[in-house]
Amino acid sequence: MTTTTARKAQKSQPQTQQNSLQTPIFPDQIVWNIANQVSQGAVINQAFYANFLVYFTSDGEGRDIGNKMTWLHRLPQMSSDGSNEALTLALRATASAYCGAETGNVSVLQDACRLYGQALQAHAQVLRARSRAEKEVTVHMVSTSVMLSLFEAMQATTAQAYCEHVNGAVRMIEVTGPGQCMEGVLCQLFFHIRTQMSFVYLTTRKPQPIKIRKILTENLEYRRLPIFQQLMTHIASLAEMYISMDDAGGKEQCIGLEVYSRVKTRVESLWSEYLEQAQLNQEQLFFPGDGAMAYRNGFTALTVAYFCAARILIKVLAPRFASSYPDFTDHFATVMECARFLQTKKIGCAYMRMATPLYLVSVHSPSLEQRRDAIATFQHWKMGSMGGISALALATIKQRMGTEQFHDVDRVDMPHPLDDVQLPMTYVGNEIPDFSTQEVTPMSTYEAKHWTEIF
Repeated sequence: MTTTTARKAQKSQPQTQQNSLQTPIFPDQIVWNIANQVSQGAVINQAFYANFLVYFTSDGEGRDIGNKMTWLHRLPQMSSDGSNEALTLALRATASAYCGAETGNVSVLQDACRLYGQALQAHAQVLRARSRAEKEVTVHMVSTSVMLSLFEAMQATTAQAYCEHVNGAVRMIEVTGPGQCMEGVLCQLFFHIRTQMSFVYLTTRKPQPIKIRKILTENLEYRRLPIFQQLMTHIASLAEMYISMDDAGGKEQCIGLEVYSRVKTRVESLWSEYLEQAQLNQEQLFFPGDGAMAYRNGFTALTVAYFCAARILIKVLAPRFASSYPDFTDHFATVMECARFLQTKKIGCAYMRMATPLYLVSVHSPSLEQRRDAIATFQHWKMGSMGGISALALATIKQRMGTEQFHDVDRVDMPHPLDDVQLPMTYVGNEIPDFSTQEVTPMSTYEAKHWTEIF
């Protein structure tokens, strides 16, 4: 079989086989990187690429985001070109955290924390050197902060570290030049960061003033804004009103009829445009599957969930107007359908972007069963490879509900996702140990304190 024929044969394999943990298929750059680093670290990196980062690019997102290259394709080269040791260490740390959590391997988790501390120090040195020399922020630097945020989403070392990495990454993108876009890699990173920013804002109630339009039109050079980015702009505005409503004691009506009508009209106009694009391509966005709703691809499910999140926020902010102009679609149920679709597809990294819609379901759904399902999802994340981000969500939900009500909703009898995993003998019980007591320098010491002086 010729090389060309072999590649065609690979492309013809069904998606389920590509997603298989036994026979992953990688881009050529990843294969080259793994083949030249035959070590335990390379094996861990391979598993991380195959089972988590490969889904940093959701199926179909390139059409809307407009990126030609993906972070997945560029990352192996970027992390091994010798130009940024911090990125190399951050990748190794996050890969180890993922694999350690998935397999229950204590020694791998300990090594992950050690590497994370080294990555923080190296990243801080890079940022200080860049500030002194007044050099341009590079996509390597942004990638390092994104990678460190993924580590914290998996294995939180401090309460605020995940949020600081997300905010730091977007502030770096704000001062990058167009030359760092790398054929859309930076566009993809910014898309991921925006989904995380909305979650951080809703859970921490701390705004991060960012010049979003400048980033989209000047730094990323968009001539026509993607539908998802337009939608995220509306969600950001709604989230700001939502926090203001909470600060005012949760009064019944937060926005007037004019604002309600304008925002709702714009969101529904975007939805109509999204449907029309699918119709022009003769594609179905969603359809009944085997006992559950199926979607065109992972990015479609994510997009539908965020449209639902926007509608939920609008309804929460203006309940009287929402009841006067009833929408008979159960948007809470649709969010849970999207989450189930992404979960069954095992779309690891893309699945974590569901945090914002799931959080809104857990707090605002009128259905006790839906709230339980959403909280149970975060509980599953907490026991697996997304412990950090789920801990932030659960703590905020508990604070909003009150301890007694939270325990009434929380499912204490749900199955533990590691029940079938052979845990090391050093484990006591089912909990993965908290390694925050290890000698890992907190984010605030090395990086967070430099944001103001550097930027």
